[in-house]
Amino acid sequence: MKKTLTINLGGIVFHIDEDAYLSLNQYLENLKKYFSNQEGAQDILNDIESRIAEILTDKQSETRQVITLEDVTAVISIMGQPIDIDQEENPGTHQDSFGERGEKRFFRNPDEKVIAGVCSGIAAYFHLDPVWVRLIFLVFVAAGGSGILMYIVLWVVIPEAKRTTDRLEMRGKKINISNIERSVREEVSELGSRIGNLTSASAASIKRAGKGSGSIFEAIGKGIVEILTFIGKGLVILSGIILILVGLSLLLLLLVYNLGWSGGIYADNDMTILPFPDLANILVGCNIPVVYLQVILLMVLGIPVFMLFYNGLRMVFRFDRIRHLGLTMFNIWVVGLFFLAWSGLRIYNLYKFDEEKQFEIAMESTAADTLFVSMFPDDPGMKYLRGEQYSLMGEWKTVITEEKELYVVPRIRIEQAHDSLFSISQVTGARGKSIVEAHQRLSGIRFQSATSGSALRISPFVRLPGEVCWRGQNVNLIIRVPKGKFVHFDHDFQYLRPFRYYSINSPTGVTFQMTEHGVDINPDHP
Repeated sequence: MKKTLTINLGGIVFHIDEDAYLSLNQYLENLKKYFSNQEGAQDILNDIESRIAEILTDKQSETRQVITLEDVTAVISIMGQPIDIDQEENPGTHQDSFGERGEKRFFRNPDEKVIAGVCSGIAAYFHLDPVWVRLIFLVFVAAGGSGILMYIVLWVVIPEAKRTTDRLEMRGKKINISNIERSVREEVSELGSRIGNLTSASAASIKRAGKGSGSIFEAIGKGIVEILTFIGKGLVILSGIILILVGLSLLLLLLVYNLGWSGGIYADNDMTILPFPDLANILVGCNIPVVYLQVILLMVLGIPVFMLFYNGLRMVFRFDRIRHLGLTMFNIWVVGLFFLAWSGLRIYNLYKFDEEKQFEIAMESTAADTLFVSMFPDDPGMKYLRGEQYSLMGEWKTVITEEKELYVVPRIRIEQAHDSLFSISQVTGARGKSIVEAHQRLSGIRFQSATSGSALRISPFVRLPGEVCWRGQNVNLIIRVPKGKFVHFDHDFQYLRPFRYYSINSPTGVTFQMTEHGVDINPDHP
């Protein structure tokens, strides 16, 4: 049985047996004596304690909570002894341990930052000049603005190197007492140099201003600094609140749409956007699992939005960053981008080939003054004429029947005829991953059209019986109207809305006239 003590090391509480405590305490006392006369001694000791705490934390598990003498011995072996620092000062008896490689991580470099330290952090990781990295980002910005989005995402995802150990990891340096001491000494020296330069400049300014004015300028300067500091803290908190609200709102919207909690999303007077699961199932569900696409969408869009929210919380509540969270999220995001590109290629192949069939609809009275267009009253699609229409892709709209079949709205285009006679063309199209598949889907389309005298009747929808997925099946009707003549659409078309630029809001229908300037609505024509 061994006596167990509780200690606080680097802000973390550990349970440690007595032998391990005596060894660790003696080691820390030796370090404290060694660094006692050095500038920045407390910073060095704090960084060393934090690093020791990290190593000891990794050695713990659910079944092993007490730090033993073996653990402390391993830590001392990793961190090194003060004698190692003395040996490094004699270049003839050692190898420069500052060049030894350790664990490498991405950090934003605050020491050489222009905006947020992203470019200088990447340069430090790859041992490059930051100028080259900044030039690469400028090229992406000039090429279309993608560099701005990329920089913002990296700014959010990559943490800032705040501690000495972070700066060592950023450059891939081994984290031991020698490198920590050297890094802190360099930071203190650089800071002292900056303060010396600032002091010299201030002294010169005061001297130029005249004798006795130093105290006045000093008081004014302190007041300005305090005001600016207060304003800066307020702006940081305000920015954090904005990031929290924006991040949380976008995250909720993404979850609602991605998981289909909202149902259809209202778009305009005659169309609703399908929730993502239903839309993905219609477009690619026959070949790619919808859950797979939902996960990719959350990875690519959800992670940047979550990091906005997370960093907003940190700016407002000022808590320490969660170690490795930013790098982990960045790696997951990159994996998501890879799968998104791969899925995009697969989806492209599903729609790669297209097949089209066009034929002329014969008319008995092509020289009539007016062409009357209506729908077959006994068509199965008439019961869904007033049903909710959903957006598919582009201008294509669909109605989902009770049997979960797709009824696609045909499109009608009115053009000017080249002679004095009416003519009608029906263009039917479909896509597939091969010409054969596209042709099979084309032949499965159900759509009726027929003429009688000067009247044209059509089906209200392009029916795809038995189809689960849509592969671009569509019907385009092209009606060519001679100049000065008319085409009248029945009032039922106000529910179908097959036109691109016109809508019908009349109980008797609407009449279009072909004029010298193109198609125009003629309300006076019967």
